[in-house]
Amino acid sequence: MKLPLWSRLRLAPRLAILIVATTVAVQSLETLLFYVFPPPGYLIVDQAWLAEASRDARNIAEAVPAGDRFAALTGSGLTRWLTFDLTGVAPDYAQDDPTRLEREVKSALVGKLGLPAADILVKTEDFKEQAVKTNVAVITEIPTAMDTETLISRDSLVVADLRIGLRLRDGSWLLIGPNETGVSSLHYLRNILGLVGTLFFVAAFSIWMARSIVKPVTQLAAAAERLGREREMTPISGMKLPEYAAIAGTFNEMQARLKKFVDERMQMLAAISHDLRTPLTRLRLYAECVKDKAQRTQILSDISDMETMVSTSLAFMSDDIHREPHSVVDVASLLISISDNFSDDGHKVAYEGPDHAQLSCRPVALKRAFTNLIDNGCKYGGEVKLSLTDTTASLIIDVRDNGPGIPADQAERAFAPFQRLEASRNRQTGGTGLGLTIARDVILGHGGDIRLINDAQGFVVRVELPRPRE
Repeated sequence: MKLPLWSRLRLAPRLAILIVATTVAVQSLETLLFYVFPPPGYLIVDQAWLAEASRDARNIAEAVPAGDRFAALTGSGLTRWLTFDLTGVAPDYAQDDPTRLEREVKSALVGKLGLPAADILVKTEDFKEQAVKTNVAVITEIPTAMDTETLISRDSLVVADLRIGLRLRDGSWLLIGPNETGVSSLHYLRNILGLVGTLFFVAAFSIWMARSIVKPVTQLAAAAERLGREREMTPISGMKLPEYAAIAGTFNEMQARLKKFVDERMQMLAAISHDLRTPLTRLRLYAECVKDKAQRTQILSDISDMETMVSTSLAFMSDDIHREPHSVVDVASLLISISDNFSDDGHKVAYEGPDHAQLSCRPVALKRAFTNLIDNGCKYGGEVKLSLTDTTASLIIDVRDNGPGIPADQAERAFAPFQRLEASRNRQTGGTGLGLTIARDVILGHGGDIRLINDAQGFVVRVELPRPRE
C-alpha cells in the first residue's frame, strides 16, 4: 500500500511517524480490550461493617454443628458480598510485617469479636492496575481522600485481595474473603491479549521499518561486491528513501568513473602491448644478423620471451575489456576435454569425478583458467590429477600435482602479475608469470574462490565455483 507523500519523506520523519502509529495502535487495542473485557470492579466496604459481618459469620458457624456450618453461612445474606470457607488448620497468613490496612482491620476485629489477637489473621495483596480479581477498598470514614501515590503504597486502603481467618472454639478456622465479580479467566485473557497485541504492533512496525532500511543497504552491498568482482556496472535504482536515493546516485556515478578509468588504462596497455610487436619483429630481424651464434641465440630467446609476455598480456587485457556472456556449460565435460588434450600432448593428466556437472559460466574464460592451472601443474609437478566434487551450492575442483608447491606466506605474491617464485618457477620452464593471475581473475569473476594448499600428498590448487542463487 502506497501512502501519499510517503516516498518523499526522509528517514527521520518516517521513524517518527511509525513510532506515533505504533503508540496509537497499542492505545487503540487497550481501549478496545477495555470495552470487550471490562476490568474487575471494586468492592468498597466500611471497616465497621466488615467487623460486624465477620462477627455475625463466626456466630453463625458456632451456632450449628461442624457439618452444617458451610450451608448455614451460604444461606446467610452475607454471601452477597463475602465468601466463606472452613479449614481444620490455620491459614498461612504472614503477620510479621503487617500493612496499615492489615493493622486497622485486625484491630477492628479484635475490638468487635473480643478474641485474642492470635485467633485473628489478616492478609492483603498489593493493589494492581492489571488486576484479574475484584479489588477491595476498606474505608474507615467517609469522605476520605486518596491520591495516586497513596493508592500504590503500603498505606493504601485499596488492595487486590483481602483475607480474614478467625479461629473457632473447636480449633478449626473460618476464612472470609470478598465475593468475586465477573470471570477471572476473561481478565487473564484481556491481559494476555494486551501484551500479545502490544508485542505484535511493535514487532510489525519495527520489521517494516527495518526492512525499508536494510533492503537498500543489501542492494548497495551486493552492487559493490559485484563491482569489485566483475568490474561491470551494476546500476542501482528504485530507492524510495531520499537518503538512499542520493547514495545510489553517487554510487552509480562512481561505478561509471571507475569503469571508464580502468577501461582507458586497459586499452592503453593493450595498445602499447600491440604496438610492441612491430619493434620486436625488427629486433628479431636484426638479431639474425648477429654473427656470434651464442649471442644470437640469447637475443632471440629474450625476444621470444618478450613476445610471449606481449601475447599473454594482450589476451589477458582483451578478456578483461570484452567480457564473454554467460551460458550453461557442462564443466565436467570441459575438464575431461582439457585433460584429454594434455594427455594427447604427452602429459600425465587424469580426471576423477562425475561425467556431468552443469553450471552457468563464461566457458572460454573458464577453459583458459583451468588450462593455465593444469599447465603449471605439468611444468612444476610432472603429473596432474583433476578431481571434481558437485554439491548443491557449488562445484569444487582440485588440481593436484606432486611438485614442490608454494609456501603459504607467498601465496598472495604468486597471484601477482609477472611474479616468479624461486622455489617453484624459473626461466627454464618458460611462462610469463600471468598464468595464476589470469586464473584467479576468471574465478573471482565467476564469484568463486581459488586457494593454494600444501599437504602431505603434494600441492593442490582448489577452485570453488558457486551455483547461481535461485
